[in-house]
Amino acid sequence: MIILIFILGLIIGSFLNVVIYRLPEGESIVYPPSHCPECGHQLSPRELVPVFSYVFLRGKCKSCGTKISIRYPIIELSTAIIFIINYIYLSDLIVLTAGLIFSSLLIVLTMIDFDHQILPDKLTLGGLVVGLIFSFFRPDLTFIYSILGVMAAGGLLFLIAYLSKGGMGGGDIKMMAMVGSFTGLLIAVSAIFLGAMIALIAHLPGIVSGKTGMKTKLPFGPFLALASLILWFWSEQLFDLYLNLFL
Repeated sequence: MIILIFILGLIIGSFLNVVIYRLPEGESIVYPPSHCPECGHQLSPRELVPVFSYVFLRGKCKSCGTKISIRYPIIELSTAIIFIINYIYLSDLIVLTAGLIFSSLLIVLTMIDFDHQILPDKLTLGGLVVGLIFSFFRPDLTFIYSILGVMAAGGLLFLIAYLSKGGMGGGDIKMMAMVGSFTGLLIAVSAIFLGAMIALIAHLPGIVSGKTGMKTKLPFGPFLALASLILWFWSEQLFDLYLNLFL
């Protein structure tokens, strides 16, 4: 079963690459079929096999020889690994399905925010609706607690944005509201603080060296997504560690 989940992750990861590339450009994620963005060469089934096609083609377009970004197979492999972690930690089929969708959304939002500094409403608000729908069927999360997660996480970031006078983007607010719909109140709010800590650690070398300042505009979405994913899998262990250390 793990092998099947891994293969599913590779296939979904390949689709996520399409979404990451096309959605910010306003292009259809269905048509035209996958092709080389440089010469327009339509990829054959052999060239669409996740990861293996990259190795087979030696990282170059078969038609024009343009170098293919290593990011494509990395995203495919990362998606497969994250899918396996979901399978290991989530035994209930409905919760597992929610986890796979939630993880996929966070991967796409992370990469789009890195590339374009935007978090599309189609993903954040659409994901929020999906999270709320799943809450009706999940044994580990009620609809009320899902709503509370939306209101608490989205509301907290809205308050931060208001107090900082624009220091927080609207996309971040909507994304964390989406996270709250999947995770509930405690994990979503905790993810905001954990994401801030990870972001500070990541940017500290740049701040110390003077390459970036405290007012430098940097994408916050990827750090919120990473924190949300960490807590999705290991919230109990991290909460227990916090209680043992500080209480």
